[in-house]
Amino acid sequence: MGHYEVLGVTPDASMGEIRASYLALARSAHPDVQREAAARAEAEQTMRTINAAWAVLSDVDERSAYDRERMRRARDQPPKRTFTATAAAEEAFQPFDDSDDPPFDERDDRPITPARLPGWLVMAPPTLLIGGLGAVVVGSMVGIVAVVDLGLFSMLAAGMLFLIAPLVALGASRRSDRSP
Repeated sequence: MGHYEVLGVTPDASMGEIRASYLALARSAHPDVQREAAARAEAEQTMRTINAAWAVLSDVDERSAYDRERMRRARDQPPKRTFTATAAAEEAFQPFDDSDDPPFDERDDRPITPARLPGWLVMAPPTLLIGGLGAVVVGSMVGIVAVVDLGLFSMLAAGMLFLIAPLVALGASRRSDRSP
């Protein structure tokens, strides 16, 4: 006897009809209603069957899986489990993931690790580069060699910080991976 038959509804019944049928059966078949021990034991078994049917049919995903299995059995065909030349790749590939993590969204470009670069290391290289370029231009126009030298040194420091930033990020990432 299938779950629909247990609850006394048709396979195309709405959730409201299924719920109403479950409640009516649960009220009449509940073991607490029975006074005799033999009737109570039989009512407990009946209630287990009713609860099992309700557990499947009340959950949308469980119900659809149950309906698919019911239809497969009606056709008496085994499910496709192997890849054949005529099967589409989508039908043959069935990924398995038992983790509780949400699915990966490829459009999300946020960093995976919580480690971040210090704010000064983010802002210092572009600031030094722009400042150094400005100092080289102004020093060249005015003719002050010390300002040009300061600008070149500033641009060199910006280049070094641009190279150091990924190493700092990698170290911070490794530290966050090790911490519990």
